[in-house]
Amino acid sequence: MAFSYSIDKTSVFGNVRVVIGSFTNGASDTGGNIATGLNQVFYFNSDTETVATAPNKHAISGGTVTITTTANEDGKFIAIGV
Repeated sequence: MAFSYSIDKTSVFGNVRVVIGSFTNGASDTGGNIATGLNQVFYFNSDTETVATAPNKHAISGGTVTITTTANEDGKFIAIGV
């Protein structure tokens, strides 16, 4: 199974949009790209960081976030932007 994600909820807070979703990694996958649907991401966070793992890394380009996790790690995310 490859990296996959789903967008579960979207909302508008004031003058920004919020996207909430989840992602799943395959057995040896360590992340992938999440197309948030936003034009520009101001903030992105995922709930997968634990004491046992190094902090996850996120690279943001426009509305797409590349997430890097430990192998086979699944989680949820939130993105805020326009």
